[in-house]
Amino acid sequence: MSKPIEKPKNKFSLKTQLFRRIRILQWLPKYTKSDIVADFIAGLTVGLTMMPQSIAYANLAGLAAQYGLYTAFIGSFTYVFFGTIKEVSIGPTSLMALLTFSYTEDLPVEYVILLTFLCGCVEFLMGVLKLGFLVDFISPCVTSGFTSAMSVTIVTSQLKNLLGLRKLTNHGFFDVWHKIFVRYREIRLPDTLLGFACIAFLFAFKQLPNIRTHNPVVKKTLWLLSISKNALVVLLTSLVAFYLHEYGDGSPFVLSGAVPSGLPSVHPPPFSSQNGNHTVSFFEMVQTLGSSIVVLPIAAVLANVAIAKSFASGVIVDATQEMMTLGLCNVFGAFVQAMPSCGAFTRSAVASSSGVRTPLQGVYSGTVILLALSFLTPYFYYIPRSTLAAVLIAAIVTMFDYKIFPKLWKCSKFDFVLTLSTLIVGVCYGVEIGIIAGGLMNLLILLKAWARPQILKEIRLDHHGNQYIYIKPEIGLYYAATDHLTTTILEAYNITNNLPIVLDCSNVIRVDYAACETIDHLVKTFHKKGQVVSLLNVRPDIFRILRATIDFHNLRICQKSVEDLNLTESEAPLIAPPPQERKLSYYDNV
Repeated sequence: MSKPIEKPKNKFSLKTQLFRRIRILQWLPKYTKSDIVADFIAGLTVGLTMMPQSIAYANLAGLAAQYGLYTAFIGSFTYVFFGTIKEVSIGPTSLMALLTFSYTEDLPVEYVILLTFLCGCVEFLMGVLKLGFLVDFISPCVTSGFTSAMSVTIVTSQLKNLLGLRKLTNHGFFDVWHKIFVRYREIRLPDTLLGFACIAFLFAFKQLPNIRTHNPVVKKTLWLLSISKNALVVLLTSLVAFYLHEYGDGSPFVLSGAVPSGLPSVHPPPFSSQNGNHTVSFFEMVQTLGSSIVVLPIAAVLANVAIAKSFASGVIVDATQEMMTLGLCNVFGAFVQAMPSCGAFTRSAVASSSGVRTPLQGVYSGTVILLALSFLTPYFYYIPRSTLAAVLIAAIVTMFDYKIFPKLWKCSKFDFVLTLSTLIVGVCYGVEIGIIAGGLMNLLILLKAWARPQILKEIRLDHHGNQYIYIKPEIGLYYAATDHLTTTILEAYNITNNLPIVLDCSNVIRVDYAACETIDHLVKTFHKKGQVVSLLNVRPDIFRILRATIDFHNLRICQKSVEDLNLTESEAPLIAPPPQERKLSYYDNV
């Protein structure tokens, strides 16, 4: 006797829910001294990686450097209490920065902060309603095309800083390249040389761990230099710019400018904005933000859950908890003037390679950012913009997934077109349009699978030598597929000289009212023709649904086992054993 495997039911209690949702309560009592050392090293390393990234990503979003740093520390601290995966690092990312810029360009910073709050609310609500399955509608092909489009767009948007061009507005891929071509005489040689030198430096230091050595000290040193490459390049170029600015004839580079020092003030996000003498209401601000309130949360959840799964190490990822945690990071972030955030794969990889033990590493990485805000902000003035552009370009250019195209061409031409289309649309019309277009194309394929399921059609012989038409749908029956099933059965019936119909329901795991009505209509239609429709291998739950809708007196049910059908006395004679096939014959035209 078989027994279904069921998940243990959790008893609902306040204590259970607190331990389930405030995850620090689960692992903190088991925290050891060795965990403190490991998390301190990992947190310090992640903090040094996050600091230059946060400044660069704020620049990418069209914001001042401090907003990226605010985002970094609040995300790190919040994830410690609610996060489930120790490697995940919440903070500013290239994805969120680019999407934020595309929706809030030329808008006051109040719109960005409100967008952060609204994104957090949507993400938290998605977690509460357990809507993580929506992310599954975005296939890896769409994600690859979207990521590649994002890398092209970010590299293009950073060319103005890399080349030292001032006041070059960004209105898309072709617009930027056109303006660079028109204004090529304004390209600043010092910034250009510095930018490309920084890119070469970053790629060279990235390869340091690949140097073969048997000395563990040298090996560890090379690894530390590699993961600190962003901080090193920012430090070295800032020192050069500082020396030239203070002791030379002025810095030849375009510098980042003044950054306010100190911690942000804590206050609710702005629900209105002042535009001259006119006060913009909350609803007007929401209307201006438009689809970003939906696009950014979906993109953030997609990235965060994917990162969590990458580092889960066999542990089941609680997608609901991750979405709620991400929502809280953004809601709390809006109170300290943060930009929209999510997990970053690069920082998570650094944490993993640093030997992180628990999410408490976020306390140490967040503290690094707080110290930078308290003591280092006066020196951020001297960071060359071309250096920040180089940090972004070096990090993002490797995300262009060119290797997937040859594989897709060999595997599935449609997936190749889907990925390429998402890439092209994302580059030409914006990454937010690209992911929406790719998601809709994905959805159309799924809808086609349900509306036009594969249906096996054969002529078979029973043990008496009588022929019958064997029909077997390969997926569940819903209203969208009912016309297709009816047409298939009628065509097979007309071609094969009016043979009986046997509909195999072994693959049918769900039906709706429209499917029941269709089967009932087929039964009545063939009854008028003097034929009986037989249903083969009907699941008990499907049988109960059909019984509530169909007149069984003109229908035959063929079952190997009838124990679970709960038949009435009038229905019992209608049940027959399935036909015993002696041989099969296949017809292409059936």
